[in-house]
Amino acid sequence: MLHSAADLDRMRNDIRTHAQPVYAGFVVLRDDPHSSLGYVSAGASEEVGRNPNVRTKEFDSDANAAYQCALMGHITGNAEYFRITASILDAWAAKLRRISGADAILCAGLGGFKLANAAELLRWSHAQWPQERAEAFGNMLRDVFVPVLRTFAPFANGNWDTAAMKTLMAIAIYRDDRELFDRVLVYYAHGCGDGRLENYIYANGQCQESGRDQQHTQLGIAHLGDCCEMAWHQGLDLYGLAQNRLLLGFEYTARYILGEDVRFVPDVDKTGQYRHAVISPRSPLRPVYEQIYNHYVKRRGLDAPWVAKAAATVRPEGPGFQADHTGFGTLLYSRPAGADGSASADAQPAGLYADSDATGIVELDWVPPIGGGPSRIVRMDGHGATVNAGVASFADHAAKSGRKYAYRVADGRAGSRLSRTDAPVSIVAALPAGWSVGDAHTGRASTDGEQWRLTAQGKPFFSVETQAPAEHSVVARLSRQFASQWLRAGLVLRAGGMVARVLVEPAGDDKRGWAIRLYVEASPNAPPAVLGERILETPFVSYNRVDIPVWFRIGSEQHRLAAAYSPDGTHWIKLDSSVALADSPVRGGLIVSSGIEDVSTQVIMDRVAFSPSLAG
Repeated sequence: MLHSAADLDRMRNDIRTHAQPVYAGFVVLRDDPHSSLGYVSAGASEEVGRNPNVRTKEFDSDANAAYQCALMGHITGNAEYFRITASILDAWAAKLRRISGADAILCAGLGGFKLANAAELLRWSHAQWPQERAEAFGNMLRDVFVPVLRTFAPFANGNWDTAAMKTLMAIAIYRDDRELFDRVLVYYAHGCGDGRLENYIYANGQCQESGRDQQHTQLGIAHLGDCCEMAWHQGLDLYGLAQNRLLLGFEYTARYILGEDVRFVPDVDKTGQYRHAVISPRSPLRPVYEQIYNHYVKRRGLDAPWVAKAAATVRPEGPGFQADHTGFGTLLYSRPAGADGSASADAQPAGLYADSDATGIVELDWVPPIGGGPSRIVRMDGHGATVNAGVASFADHAAKSGRKYAYRVADGRAGSRLSRTDAPVSIVAALPAGWSVGDAHTGRASTDGEQWRLTAQGKPFFSVETQAPAEHSVVARLSRQFASQWLRAGLVLRAGGMVARVLVEPAGDDKRGWAIRLYVEASPNAPPAVLGERILETPFVSYNRVDIPVWFRIGSEQHRLAAAYSPDGTHWIKLDSSVALADSPVRGGLIVSSGIEDVSTQVIMDRVAFSPSLAG
């Protein structure tokens, strides 16, 4: 994960010779209470939680100790440290069943990251941790942590997203779960929330939380750095994405905290909740710079003057705040200039992502292997192309509109084989036959034949529609993974001059809670009337967030408009309507608005179908 065998060898050698600054970094780790052979756990429990706190302090303390003692075991060779790590991991694997609270994602994403790294260090130690205990711990990560983190945290400030990303990536590595690993890579580069790389770090280096406070900003970019370091040890250059955008964010942040002026552009984030007109006050540097300095300057030979100055100022780095970050970067990441031999040399490209617009398949992106060799993009019907070294994107101009295609990506060097471990990624060129854009405002839609991804800009609606059979309803399910807390999304039905929409949207102007509403415009340009409304409660909503996918239906029932929603697609809650439907052709489809001026949002809908009327 964060540390390869070569890294651990380097640390041991530098400590044995008292080489600086590594030895000074080791002393800080050695003298921390969570690295002590005298550490005593307060014991595991069935539940931990944050806001309200349920044994949060004890959980985070154990996570710190498990990770730091695993490091000490490798560095010193003293197996007693591994005994402490094993006892902590075994106890939590046996007891933990729930992670609760409004901030459950942070609870799982911070302490959980250290536990996963501790388990990986222990598994590859000489401590002879029994295989069944290692598997039991992995099963606990899958059953308890993954459900909390799986859809990330697009409704919050970006450091929530980044914490979820790095912990899911760690779990994927520990469990050798390629599907989960690729999901994290795709979200890192293309996700809907504030934690996506280019949503968190803007083109000028400003970060999404720069206007909030500098402590959270440093934490958010540090989480992104941890993702990059783990990907590096899998042979992938996540660090280099978007022309080293991560370095740009670190340079901007370090420069500002160290007293220099930076350009700040007033902004609103993807949720619409966090609006900042000015940059936040300066604050102390956190121990998060050595990892970034040693990658970009020592490994890659790039200039990073402000990161270098920040790292020198904090050196030797101590522990992170509580369980927020690992810290100790002077020990963990200091390295001589040049290649370090710690990365996988035979990695395949990963994280393949596909997108289309009205013209066809316009985007196939992936994370390249270290070294930037050529890649081979293969369409599963036999069509393929080799992409030049250093290029990690491709547009398939030979794809025919309305057809579904599947792709895989592989090392493009002569003699290399297509990886058998990655699943193909599917996409339909343009829109499926019969589907077209309805509300012609800024937006785009793409589908893999099962799942639809819609992006809408601003308050106007964007929709995709097709002709609906008589006496049928349009059915779809909205994923809970969306960012805008001003979102309006659901289904649209058009019959004659009438337009009906059934939407999930904020319950009120205070944006606390969510509602389902049925709107009808009786004729063109008529004001919409609300014909049905329900405030969403459990199980749909918790902590004012949509907590499960929401099913919708809208269509004809005995020649009258009918709409309903459901938590499971089986048990439907009707919204009353007495509106007669004309016998003219009916069109139905998916509709979305970000609800935030000049801000785009992305939603995922699936289970799209035409079903018999609600009367059945």
